[in-house]
This record gives sequence, structure tokens and C-alpha cells, in this order.
Amino acid sequence: MQPTTPPSTKSIQVSIKDLQLFHPYSSERAMPSVRDNGTFSTRDQNSAYGLGIIIEATNDTGEVLSDAWFEGSLRFVNGDREVECKFSPDSVGDLYNTTYTLHFNNVPDDAKADPFTGEKPSAWRNESNSTNESVWRPGEKIRLVSRKNECESVVIADMPPSQIRGRIVVKANKVFVKSYASVFDEGAFDLALVGDSVRIRDKASGHVAFVPVREEAEGNRSARNNVLTMTAAKDASKDAPAVPLTHLELRYPIRYTRADILEAAPLEFDLPPPSMTMQMVKLPSGEMVHASGNVLVYVKENKVVYQDMAKAKLSLLGVSREDVPGARPEVSFTKNELSGSVKNATITDHVDDSALSKGQRKLSVTWNLHLQGDGIDRRLRVPFDIASSEYEKAAADLQKADGGDAAAVADAKAAEAKAKAAKSAAETKYKSGMKGEREKLAKAFVCAEVKIATNRGTKSPSNGKAVGEACKALVTGSDDLEVTITYTLDRYEIPVALVYSLGGDFTWNPIASAPLLRLDPR
Repeated sequence: MQPTTPPSTKSIQVSIKDLQLFHPYSSERAMPSVRDNGTFSTRDQNSAYGLGIIIEATNDTGEVLSDAWFEGSLRFVNGDREVECKFSPDSVGDLYNTTYTLHFNNVPDDAKADPFTGEKPSAWRNESNSTNESVWRPGEKIRLVSRKNECESVVIADMPPSQIRGRIVVKANKVFVKSYASVFDEGAFDLALVGDSVRIRDKASGHVAFVPVREEAEGNRSARNNVLTMTAAKDASKDAPAVPLTHLELRYPIRYTRADILEAAPLEFDLPPPSMTMQMVKLPSGEMVHASGNVLVYVKENKVVYQDMAKAKLSLLGVSREDVPGARPEVSFTKNELSGSVKNATITDHVDDSALSKGQRKLSVTWNLHLQGDGIDRRLRVPFDIASSEYEKAAADLQKADGGDAAAVADAKAAEAKAKAAKSAAETKYKSGMKGEREKLAKAFVCAEVKIATNRGTKSPSNGKAVGEACKALVTGSDDLEVTITYTLDRYEIPVALVYSLGGDFTWNPIASAPLLRLDPR
């Protein structure tokens, strides 16, 4: 329900309903519909950062207003270096009935979804064709939207910004204020002929307008005289640079003042600089996940998911967030007698590695792997030790029964023979099973299949074949192994987590950290 109009503050009240910072790697650049009907608008991926914003404004001026718009800017700042992205309202509505604003209307409780599109009834409507309701009335709330898909090239990440500052000013025209005229007199205006134009200065507002006396033909437009009549002041010199006028009549009305424009106090906001590269944000479920611009990277049902923030019902402004860790999170695992841990993870840029093409980077992840050979031996020996113990007991029982009842002796001999055979089988299995067990454990962690999830996608190792060969040492008898797995990344690609199978179980180990966010502009 629309709230009751509060006491007038004599100003336009502004808030941001939704804000999305589109990352160049976002495949859909999704933002929620300005109509708030559960749908989304999307655009094709491109190589620039973009901005999507939905603004709500309430008319608390006490005036009837019209033709609302806003002027917005997003500034990327680092010291004395600055890049500014300006944005303004987009038109919304139907193909033949567009507007910049949508007005709030109550939705009946029994309103039904559109039978063809399935869209929910929306409280936000285009009333630009309504004679009575197209104006912006006191206490009424409207929405405006802007999608700037190419706000700034991805190269801005090389700055990198230490501040991202936004500013929005909503403006509208007063309906009951005269601002257009074609006839002007010296009582209310300072008038002058200056060269080939007439200058019109509104004494009340100080606004100055220039109108050419004559416009020459251009394209399909014919030449025309804009001035019908003008009267020079009696003491005016015809040779003066500016000839004062006492009366002026134009062929068409012009806007001679800006006194009819009301504007809200600037709404300023800050975005966290890590939002351009990588940060942690909280999903509605409470889970903290990685986010690069508007791209969420997380695990769902044992799969790596890439989802736009808008589709998770998140806005960059107001979302619970935190920076990625200052140091790389510890990565380790244990599977029976096999254990592993990441010793180091570093990024090398193409200028420091001649094997890389320009713009490429190499992520090197060094693992320490350990296979407890003694532990495997102890575990495999357990059945043999049990069989040996049972044989010793059966042999002792046979010795006690010897010379006694014939039937008891026969049973003891059978038990002794069975235990002896079991011991022999267990010994054979123990001696031959060591290699097979090492191979089985080594396969629980397949080095060559450890992938890296980045803010762009999931990648396999660039040296997978060599890594696979190196890890065979665990099967052939080495208990300790150090192996480095490498991945080729693009210039602005950021590692998020290591992804692999551990004994058939999906495993996700985040490594995103401050050292791995640094970008080399070389």
C-alpha cells in the first residue's frame, strides 16, 4: 500500500531501489524490472563495466510537477586520477507510449497475472497518456531507471580506483509556472541585439537565452526568420556591439527561465572498490559467496554456479559484504592415508614469463602431497595378523586334542588346516595388495583434474599432462611429493577457488585473497 502523504518537506525525496555494477564477464547483465513484477531485463555481454539503477522519488514539494528526470554520475577516483561515467533516465513503456517515469498505483488484492505472459500485476504504471494522471502530484511516488551498459572499459581496473563515488539529482518542472513566451518587453527582461542573435535575460531568474535572428536552410528544413519584430531603445547606438531593445516578438515561443525547475538535494553514495574485482556478499539464505561486479560465484548442488546478483535479489547498495581475506585461506585435505595441502599460490604476468602471450597471466598452485606408506602397511596387515592369530590358536587346540577322542582330534585337525589356509591367503593378499592400495588412494585425488574457478569460468590445468605423470610417483613408492599445477588466466581474470573430486566427493576450496586480486597494468 502507498503510504499516507507525510507533511510536506518542500523538496523531492529520493532513494535508490536497486543498483547493479555490471562486470565485463557478466553474460546477461541482468537487472530487475523497474515495474517490480518479478521479471528481469538483460543485455549481451561486452568488455565494459556498466551500471543499472532504479530510482524512487516522492514529490514532497507541495507543487504539481511534470516531466521528471535525473542527472547522475559515477566517479572512479585514485588520488588525482579520475574517470567519470554520466548517466540519465531511460525511456520505459510500450513501443508507442514511452515515458521516463512510472507512477505508483495500488494493486487490488484479487489482481491476477497476465494470462499470456504470466507477469504479475505491477503497481508501477505508465500514465503518460492520461490527461489527469500524467502529472506528478504532491505526495506521489514515481520510479525512473537507467541502464548504462558501457560505463567504462575494463581497463579502468588498471587504475585501480580507491574510491567509487556516485551522485544523483532528480529534477522536475512546476506545472503552474509560466516559463515559455514569444513576446518580451523591457519591464521584465533585459533585451539586446548581439551580432546575429537576440539576447533575452529574465530579470527574475537571471536566466539568459540566445535566439538567432535567422536560421539558414539545413537538410530538409527551409531557411526561416525567428524574429518577427524588435524595437531598439531610443538612445541605442547602431554601431554598438550590443543594441539594447525595448520590445521583441519571436515567431515561436522559447523557454526563457529555469525558475520552474525544482530539484532534489543531491543523493550521494559510495561503492566499495573491491566490488569491481572481488568481494564477499551475503545471499538471502545467509551464505557468504564471492562476487565480481554483479557476478556471483558459488557452489550449489555440487556445481559451480555463475549468477547475476539481480537474479539472487541482491542490490550492490545495501548488500551485506566483506573483503576477501588478506591472506590466502588454508587449503588441505585428508583421505585415509592420503593427505595434501597447498604450499603456495602465485600469479605471474606475461612480462615476467616469455611463454605467456601478451595479456595472459599464469596462476601457479604448489601442492604438498603425502601418502602414509607405513599406515597403509598397518591397515593391510590387520587381516593377516588376525589370520595368523587364529592359526596359532587352532594349532594349539590341535596339540591339546592329540591322543584324545578320535572325533575331537579330527575336528581340531580340520580347524587347523582351515586356519592355515586362511593365513596363507591373507599373507598373499597382504604382500600383493600394497601397490594396488597406493594406486587406489592416489586416484582419490587426481592431480591433473584439479580445476580453478575464476570470475569468468572454470578452467583445467595448462600443464595437466605433466602433472598427471608427476603424481604417478605416489603409486610407484614415493610417500611425499611436491607438484605445481598451473592455469592460464586472462588479464582481468581472478581466481576464486580450487575445484576437484576427493574420492568421488565434490570439493570446493576458496583461494581468493588480497594478493591474488592485484592486477599488473604492464
